[in-house]
Amino acid sequence: MLNRVLEIYEENRYLSLSRGFIVIQHGSEELGRVPLDDIGVLLLSAQSVTFSKNILNALAERGCVTVLCGKNYSPQSMVLPVYSHYLFAKILKKQIDASLPLKKRIWQQVVIQKIKNQALNLKLCGKEEESKKIETIAALVKSGDPDNREAYAARMYWKYLFGKDFTRDKEKEGINSFLNYGYAIMRSSMARAVCASGLLPSLGLHHDNHLNQFSLADDLFEIYRPLVDCVVFHLEINDDSELTPEYKTKLTETLWIKVRTSEGNSPAFQSMQYLTASYVHALEDGKPVIDLPVWAGDEYGNARTE
Repeated sequence: MLNRVLEIYEENRYLSLSRGFIVIQHGSEELGRVPLDDIGVLLLSAQSVTFSKNILNALAERGCVTVLCGKNYSPQSMVLPVYSHYLFAKILKKQIDASLPLKKRIWQQVVIQKIKNQALNLKLCGKEEESKKIETIAALVKSGDPDNREAYAARMYWKYLFGKDFTRDKEKEGINSFLNYGYAIMRSSMARAVCASGLLPSLGLHHDNHLNQFSLADDLFEIYRPLVDCVVFHLEINDDSELTPEYKTKLTETLWIKVRTSEGNSPAFQSMQYLTASYVHALEDGKPVIDLPVWAGDEYGNARTE
């Protein structure tokens, strides 16, 4: 599987299955075919797309995720292959029985790595002094992050990255819609990795909203957000910029940014599988040891943080 992202962004499209392909049509005109085995994520950003249940089933059988987007590319729902893992019941029990101290220790590691990645991103964007200020916050994160150092760092980070007038708001246009799109791609890939490891995505580490069915995916996805931020920054856009197909292609390539893992250098989407598998082992062993990928920033000048 190529982990390809297939987006349907134009209105009034009809999708059907034919001999292992998704066929895309507009009226009676066939626009193209994509092999099912190449697709990792089906992203439906258009509002008027017609397709059958058979497509959802065929994608789920291959471990693929279907994402339905609302305004400004903010995901409204996902169709996930939740029960595809042969040890699902066993792993689910481990998730339910996981102790609060264990989850707090793992969440601490996630927050620390996210803040370090934010600091690295600022460095890659030419903001050395700001990077140092953010990185000092990482050392202050306690188990479970009771002081909410994550939010404190975020408030500073956004101002440093996009200017003092910038506000992160998923309902806004421009830079925010670019971030929404990149996050939707990365978040869906993380949800796919969570399910492929036999985990129930609604049982999170930190996020605990009964309306959110993807709490665990959102928890583990946090460390990948700065990768998207970095790509958006280097697109050199502003709040008047339109999210064109060319920009979307650049954001989709975020999945292929290389990170360091216990298995060596891997694309971001592949490292998600190592991360979720290590979380399963942590649940089984009762020890807060997970394979957190380390972003080196090789795509933007080999800047590194220790």
